Order: sequence, then C-alpha cells, then structure tokens
Amino acid sequence: MMKKILFVVFLTALVCGFSFAQTVYIAGVDHITGSDNYDAVYWQNGRRTTLPKTGSSAYAYAIAVSGSNVYIAGSDDDDAVYWLNGRRTALPKTGSMAYANAIAVSGSNVYIVGKDGYDAVYWLNGRRTALSRTGGSASAYAVTVSGSNVYIAGYDGVDAVYWLNGNRIVLPDTFDEGEAYSIKLSGADIIAAGIDIEYDEYYEGDDIYSAVYWHNGTLHYLPSESDYESYAEAMDVSGTNIYIAGSDGDDAVYWLNGKRTVLSKTGTDQAGALAIAVSGSNVYIAGYDGDDAVYWLNGRQTALPRTGTYARPWAIAIIQ
Repeated sequence: MMKKILFVVFLTALVCGFSFAQTVYIAGVDHITGSDNYDAVYWQNGRRTTLPKTGSSAYAYAIAVSGSNVYIAGSDDDDAVYWLNGRRTALPKTGSMAYANAIAVSGSNVYIVGKDGYDAVYWLNGRRTALSRTGGSASAYAVTVSGSNVYIAGYDGVDAVYWLNGNRIVLPDTFDEGEAYSIKLSGADIIAAGIDIEYDEYYEGDDIYSAVYWHNGTLHYLPSESDYESYAEAMDVSGTNIYIAGSDGDDAVYWLNGKRTVLSKTGTDQAGALAIAVSGSNVYIAGYDGDDAVYWLNGRQTALPRTGTYARPWAIAIIQ
C-alpha cells in the first residue's frame, strides 16, 4: 500500500544481527500465541517493538517518518488510531468500527485515511472528513500529497476510485468490481494499483482476482501465472520506473514496469509481498513467507523476529 519519506544522514548500524546502510522501519502485526488476538508492532532495523493498545487486538497498517518523528496508523479493536513515537491517539469516528489504512506527513500536516462505518474517510490533523460515495460502502486505502493536492485511493461500492481534493474519480475495470490499494505521482502522471475482480456466476468459489494498475486512468493488467489470484498490494515510483509488489498464486512477486519477478521463499507455504519502498538503487519489499514476516532487499530475504504464532508486515519506510 502512501508515505512521505524524508532523508537524513545515517551511519551503518548493526542491530539484532541485521546490518543496514539505511534505517528500515516496518509496521505490522504479531499474532498472540494461544489467542485470537494481535499486537500492533513495528521493526526498526530488525528490532521489534510492541505498540500500546487498550483493546484485545491492535493492527499497524501504515508508517511514515518525518525528521525524528515516527507515525504509525492502524486500529485498536474498533477504533482507528495512530501512534506518534509510540504514543497512542484514537481518531474520531461516527460508526461502530473504524480503522486507519494509510498515513502521509506533509510539513506540519498529518493525513490519515481509512474507513469509518460505511464511509471512506480522511483525518487531517485529527479532524474527520467523509469522502463522497455513491455505493453502499467505501474505504480509503492510500494517500499521497503533492503541494496543496491530496490524492486518496480506495473503492466506492463496486468501483475502484481515487479522490483528488475530495472529488471522486472512478477508475475503469473490465469485470465486476475493482479496488485501488495504492496511488503515486510521477511528474504529472497519476498511477494507482489494485485489483479487478470477476465474480463466479455459478457460485462455485472460483472468483478471479487480477493484479492491475491504472496509468492516468488507463487500465493495465499485470502478468500472472495464476488462474485465479494475483494482487497488486503496494507501489512505489522512482523516476520513470513503476514498482508494484503483491502476490501471484502462492508466490510473493513484484513487477518492474510490468515485468514480473518471483521473490525467494524458504518453503512451499504461501508467500506474499505487502509493501514496497525504493531508495536509490535499493528495492525494499516487506511481506510474509509462511508464518514469518520478512523483507527482501534487492531480492534477498530476511525474516523479522516475532513472538507469536505468525506475523505480517503491512508497511515500510526507509531513511538513508
């Protein structure tokens, strides 16, 4: 899935057996063994930290770093929340359940987007605004800010959409439903990525999920080896290069300008890529390999420490 990354000088660190030339922040969840509950966690250069919660389960879905401040957005039971340097703040809601999916920092402004009841919403410095919708339910998954323009991607009813300064724009799909999980800018170009869904008309459980991206509103399908399931979960743009991370069947993959590459995994279990960040010549991808939260640096996989039965990373930010 959206994060503004500011760069600072950083010397090579060695933490918990991980060697980094850059500071790597990854946010996600760690399942609590023997329960149905989860901890929201983040890893800084491989060192795991649990975020405070008041409910039984918390989830960290997004992360942004600005100067010395680390912002993490997610949920704590039924509340949308964010943590600033580990301090938890609940966001206002009108529905019974809300969660925050993405966060961006621009100057002194903090933009958080997500879902509150049936509404796609954004919070600007904690103030809630519902985005326009025409369908029965909507959600916002990603946000990027450029000057005074705020781009938010998500879905409205059965449509993949993005909102530009609150104005809703429908992205085309071929089949029954679309969802946009990420949005980025490249010069004057607007690029979004997500899925196009074709439902099984015979209700046999054979719905087809296809990884796609939209370049200035034009729909493109990403190559896949799976007959039923490929997902474009997250995207980053560097110059003219478009990097999209996701899954294709049981494999974690990424696409560079539409060319598919399978990421390494340790066994035969399912793997998936959930977040991506490009910094100079380095491509960082966070995801999972079986029960482990992992990241790949230029294709080389490293497992992240967990205390629970399994863990999942949902967002990544790089400081160099």
